[in-house]
Amino acid sequence: MSKFNSSVLLICAFLYSIFISFNRVELLYTLPIVYAIYCEKENILKILKKLIFLNLFILMIFIVLLIQDSFEEALNIYIRTNMIILFNLLLFSHSSGYDIVRALNELRFPKKFVSGVYFTLKMIQTLTDEFKKIKQTLRARGFKASSSMFAYETYGNLFGHIFVKSIKKAEAMQDSFKLRGFHGRIYLINNSKLSKYDLGLLFLVCMLFVQKVIT
Repeated sequence: MSKFNSSVLLICAFLYSIFISFNRVELLYTLPIVYAIYCEKENILKILKKLIFLNLFILMIFIVLLIQDSFEEALNIYIRTNMIILFNLLLFSHSSGYDIVRALNELRFPKKFVSGVYFTLKMIQTLTDEFKKIKQTLRARGFKASSSMFAYETYGNLFGHIFVKSIKKAEAMQDSFKLRGFHGRIYLINNSKLSKYDLGLLFLVCMLFVQKVIT
């Protein structure tokens, strides 16, 4: 379970990402990351594994920038990208996605926007579960990925099935919510309480902006 309030997570993730994106890296900017690591120290290995996996793609960007620009600029962008990703992974390590919906609702985003995000996450979760079931079925039948025509036909049938399933699921969900009298708003239980972890995170992120203005 996350130690942070969902609204605080969303605000801090947005502010920190924006700040790091438009400023050159300094040692002081790692303080929010160090604090987040302290708060999520139980899951740090799992988070670092995700970061290493994502670095396979970030390294490709680094190589392209290295060819087009100077080494110093490419390295700076590479470090900034890793800082942003690591910070967000630390903050949302316990999130199921619906925490973001709750945060948007608490921050008074438009009702239709909040509902749209909710239904998007719901469909992604449904299709992911469906894909896992099909994957397990293929494994049970001894299917192995290859470059044969049979494998391509199987992939085509797989994505076709998921596409049809998504349409049917969307229609079923639409009918279900119409029967429940849905009028464009999802009602969620808000949790506006702030803990000491929230206050500490907000302080460190806001401190970066204050420090930048002063200097």
